[in-house]
Amino acid sequence: MPVVEGPPINVIITADKYKDTSVYDLLAAAAKGHIGVDQRLLRAIVDRGEAAVDDIVRFGMENRFEDRIILDEDLIAMIQYLASPKALPFLIEYLRHEPEDPPEDLVHAFLRIGEPAIGPLLELYKELGPDVGGDIAFVLASFRQHDPRILKMLSTRAADDPGDAAFLMGIHGDPAARALLDKLSNQALIDEKLAEKLGSEAEEAISSLELTSDSPDIPEPVSLWDLYPEYIEPVFDVMDVEEKIEFLRSDSAEMRADAATSFIDREIPEEVGEILIELAEKDPNVGVRAVASTALGFFAEEDRVFRLLTAKLADASKPAPERCGALLGIATVAKQHPELRHYFDEFYANPGTCARAIEAMWRSMDTSFYEVYKRHINDADIDIRRQAIKGVGFAEVSSEAPKLVELFRDEEFRLDALFSYALCVPLKRLNRGDMPQLLKKIEDIAGGLSEVEGEAVTTALDTRLILHGQEPVFLNYEDDEEEEEER
Repeated sequence: MPVVEGPPINVIITADKYKDTSVYDLLAAAAKGHIGVDQRLLRAIVDRGEAAVDDIVRFGMENRFEDRIILDEDLIAMIQYLASPKALPFLIEYLRHEPEDPPEDLVHAFLRIGEPAIGPLLELYKELGPDVGGDIAFVLASFRQHDPRILKMLSTRAADDPGDAAFLMGIHGDPAARALLDKLSNQALIDEKLAEKLGSEAEEAISSLELTSDSPDIPEPVSLWDLYPEYIEPVFDVMDVEEKIEFLRSDSAEMRADAATSFIDREIPEEVGEILIELAEKDPNVGVRAVASTALGFFAEEDRVFRLLTAKLADASKPAPERCGALLGIATVAKQHPELRHYFDEFYANPGTCARAIEAMWRSMDTSFYEVYKRHINDADIDIRRQAIKGVGFAEVSSEAPKLVELFRDEEFRLDALFSYALCVPLKRLNRGDMPQLLKKIEDIAGGLSEVEGEAVTTALDTRLILHGQEPVFLNYEDDEEEEEER
């Protein structure tokens, strides 16, 4: 089936247009990164009920090799929520290509669809065979509908894998399986090989049958509103510069702000810099002006940008968020301009701008602010505390490292604490060769690291090396791996 591109690149679908846009076009835009997969998008889709399923299936069944964002898990979550038999072609095709260890949402989607899913699953099991189809047998056994076709499949499976078949009979809970389990147990008494394969599964399954309820155990719909954020911005990292410029030029202030934010702490092409200057100077939305000013920190050494940002700081009549954005932008050169120090003090003294002042302090890389970070590392205000934690890391306030370890147990601050700990953990010397061992030490102290946490720690360790004039370790390792894969 040919790939359908969806809406053209220069068509930006804002949230207020979701309800008037086809589900297919919404998904196509999300696959390009032009829409973030958040609660707004999901509501615009699932609120259409059965009417949304055809487009979900159409999209999911296409050969979408060009997609930047893979939406399979999101499609399955929506299908699980909607529980429509119309989605079975996509679910079966997904399972055909990924028959091992199916995700929980996929299993629950079949169970919520119920009886209409049993026939297609049995056909797929037959197609793939008992070896490849072991997990499909598990999905079928998870149905509490006592369909004789399922029991027949499990009985046949016993010839290839009696232990697994008995285990699945216990899961399935059909009382009619008792005779089959008794037969297996009796045969095992005189067949040593069967006894070895069967183990105690038949006895345990019989016990399970005695406890099984007759009522079907149908999973609740997945809580999309707990799994997905209320709002998430487009995925600008997968876009090229031309696409990002389209968003900077959008009629939507939200999109302009999101696009400008994506350039903070990034290398910025000259043509984008001109647009950011224009937004910082003239945009009618204060939030856009604020984040554009922050992003201009990349050009803060240039006289034109320096004058623009300092003029905003000096103008007390401007809104506080805009002045805060200017302070964050100018922070990159503040260390070389002591005359700017009083703005840090002014914003720090104001409770409404204190968090942004501390953020500007650590962005300035001026270690003289270290007492501020120490003072606020346990602050009751979450934002202020988070900025102080980051400041402790970037200022390498190693005396606070034990407090960061304590924060490893706090899910609110764990990721920030891991990053900062890697930046400031006391070392006898900073040596590239010691970084893998230090990573292992941090992993042990933290009780293990998730993929995201591991990336945060390795990024921090590389950042620490770079700040001290040394080459990164983990970034180069990843680059070497990519080059090896290409070869």
